[in-house]
This record gives sequence, C-alpha cells and structure tokens, in this order.
Amino acid sequence: MRYRIRWAIVVALLLLALPSLALAQEGSLQITDPGGRLDATLIRSAAAPLLQRGVDVAVYIVDTGGEADLDDRLRNDGLLNDDGLYWNNMIAIYVAFEPEPFSVITYGDSWLSALERNDNVEIIRQNQLNPGLGSANYTQGFADALATIEQVIVDPAIYDEPVSPWPFVGVGGVAAVGGGAYAYNRRRRTQQARAKVEQELQTARERVSTLITDLGMRFRAIDEKAKFDRVSYAAEDVTRLKQMQTQASQGFIQVQERFKTVAEQLERHAQPNNEQLAQATAGYDEARTQAEQVHEQVQAIDALRTKLTEEANQAREAIDRAKKA
Repeated sequence: MRYRIRWAIVVALLLLALPSLALAQEGSLQITDPGGRLDATLIRSAAAPLLQRGVDVAVYIVDTGGEADLDDRLRNDGLLNDDGLYWNNMIAIYVAFEPEPFSVITYGDSWLSALERNDNVEIIRQNQLNPGLGSANYTQGFADALATIEQVIVDPAIYDEPVSPWPFVGVGGVAAVGGGAYAYNRRRRTQQARAKVEQELQTARERVSTLITDLGMRFRAIDEKAKFDRVSYAAEDVTRLKQMQTQASQGFIQVQERFKTVAEQLERHAQPNNEQLAQATAGYDEARTQAEQVHEQVQAIDALRTKLTEEANQAREAIDRAKKA
C-alpha cells in the first residue's frame, strides 16, 4: 500500500508536465516482460510524459540476454537500424539476469545532449534503476528510471553536482555488470556515425559551394560576352543565346536559393541529430545536381557562341577574299 501511494504521488507530479507537451506527436511504448515481473499499468503511467514528448519507449526485462540480445530486440522492434544507428527518438531500458546480471539504458540521438551530459544516463542507471532491481522491486526501478529520464530531458543540468552511485548488493547483484561496456561501445558507434554524417555533410556542402562559385564566375564572363552579341551575330542567333542564358540564369538562382534554404533549415536546430544532418546532406546533393545541370547549360551557351563566332569570322574572311578577287 505504501508503495502504491508513493508511486501515485510520483505519477501525479509527472502528469503536471503533460500540457506543455501536448503539441508533440505521441511516442510508442513497448514492454517485453515474459516473466511477468512488471506492473504494466504503472510502467505506462511512468512513461506517459516521455510518450507525450514523442519518445518511443521500450522496456525489456528478460531471464537470459546481454548486449547481443538487446540489439536483436531493438532491431526487431524497429528501434535499431541495420547500419547500427538507433532510432532518433527511442529510449530503451533493458535488464537481463543470466548468464550474468546486466542492465543498461540506451537512447537515440534526439536525447544525446541531455542524457550524456555529466554521464546522466549512467547516474540514472545506478541510482534509480538499480536500487529497484537489487531489492526485486522491478516496477519501481523501471518507473523511477523513466521518471528521472524525463526530468533530465527537461533539465540536463540536474546532475551537474557530483552524485555517488547507489552502493547496494542486491538480489542476484543485478547491474553489477553491464551498462559501462555497452554504453562505451554505443558512444563509440554514435561518435563514429556522427563523424560520418558530419563529414558527408561537409563534403556535400563544399562540392555545391565550389560549383556555385565557379558558376558565378562563368555567368559574369558570359554576361560580358553577351554585350557584343547584337553586333556580332544574326538577330535569330542573338534571340537564341538570350533565351538560353535566361534559362540558365533562372536555374542558377534556384541553385542558390536551394543552398540557402538547406543552410537555414539546418540552423533552426541548435543541436541537429544525425537524421537532420543527413537531410541537409541530401539537400546539398540536390543543389549540386541542379548546379551541374546549369553548368551544362552554360557550356552549351559557350559552345554556341564559339560556333557562331567561328561562322562569323569565316563569313568575313570570305567577304574579304571576294573583295580582293
């Protein structure tokens, strides 16, 4: 009874945060508990603020497992991509008892800055999740962890002051292992994935930027040449060149606008996640494709003008020869 009263108070406090989250698309909750150790109703209540925030929450408590089992379950539940990257909005709590006690909290890039600050996620694992596991009060351990994760997302600085881990030796010693190695491997994968998407973004931006700079110089050159078209070529050829140059100029404007739009969209995110960086990369790649098409149009204009100039020179030479004859 005391436990339920305590938890009812926690739930009531958490639900106060829900109105401010009403505009977020609600996340999903998956509970995997083949042993029936958890009170699913209380877990859903504890996860409610996170779900309102748009978090996809997964809770696992299994007899036998470990890192490989966790990855398999996340992949099967659609929270881990084949490339090893977690779904951006996911947060998962996983506990296994055999072959050795193992607990871990893992998450997607959307919550990276909040949960990795001061190693917040490990503090939550040791100080909120583990006490319940050690005393076989599994629902309380998971519920406290979910509640504190929400608090840390709201205020990542909550643990800026040092916090000592829970010094317990509980039933089965759950969480005596796990967490650390998995978290290290996860951070390494996250850092590698982040470096990869950042490099791809930089490369894509530099490529299109170089093309835009080159096109700017090319357009200045053809604008200068266009000043002499009327005195150099036939009227129909002047019209043709003008139409081609107008079309190319409009395409160049679109390229610059696309480049600017991609940059502005990226700047709206104070800390863009990998998916947002990848979207920006795709945007720059699209701008580069457009720029390459404009480049081909400019080359066609130069080729036509060169051809017309050669024809005009040949015509003048023919006239000169005729006069001399």
